[in-house]
Amino acid sequence: MATKHYDINYLQNSRRLLLNLKEHSYTFFQGVNNGTIIDLGCGAGNDVIELAKITGEDVKIIGIDHDPVMLQQATEQSKEIGNVDFILSEAYPLPFEDETISGLRTERVIQHLYNPEQVISEISRILKKDGPLVIIETDWSSLSFYTEFVDIQKKVNGYYTDVKINNGFAAAKLLSYLQQNNFRNIQFEIHPFVTDNLKTANELFKIEQMITEAAEKGHIREEEGRAFSDALQKADDGHYFACSINLVIASCIK
Repeated sequence: MATKHYDINYLQNSRRLLLNLKEHSYTFFQGVNNGTIIDLGCGAGNDVIELAKITGEDVKIIGIDHDPVMLQQATEQSKEIGNVDFILSEAYPLPFEDETISGLRTERVIQHLYNPEQVISEISRILKKDGPLVIIETDWSSLSFYTEFVDIQKKVNGYYTDVKINNGFAAAKLLSYLQQNNFRNIQFEIHPFVTDNLKTANELFKIEQMITEAAEKGHIREEEGRAFSDALQKADDGHYFACSINLVIASCIK
């Protein structure tokens, strides 16, 4: 799919933090009574398993990922479930005939792609008419920390959107991707994620690591990085730490 900046531990931590959002995303497929649903970029397969529970045995859930280690774990933890399968594949091309898939879900994948337009077109190719598509994306430009160092934060955010994340403005671009491929009934939901501690911000955003990287690569000065990190730690120690980011659910039908 693309160079990734996460592992199984990161996905498991983020799953725990975003569980309500994930569960809501499954509901868009409750009307699918037969055929195949794909979870594109399935990781260790947790969402595949949950989709299989709500759709029933007449619907096959296929998880696709390009990481064999992830798929090995996915296969192991789903071995007692009869209507799931996993395929090792990139996001493009997808190994399915035209208009053979009843629905597709993809979470925090588009942001990692170098060729998002091509992948959305490929999704459109394999989906049946009226098949639901659900895309969950992180709006990295909305990441906010409440300190006095606003200008430094702007630079750190720029490191996320312009350097670290391959397609850092994916959430904002979803509408154009979907319209270009003639998807219908496009709807957007904004789900703010808020945390009051630095530990969670590091688990989900790796903020202190990103500050260090940004300084090492010259996107901020070292003293700026120290000042920003110190402010975050001071806020955490003083129990007034606050951080927020928006996650976007885009839903539509072919």
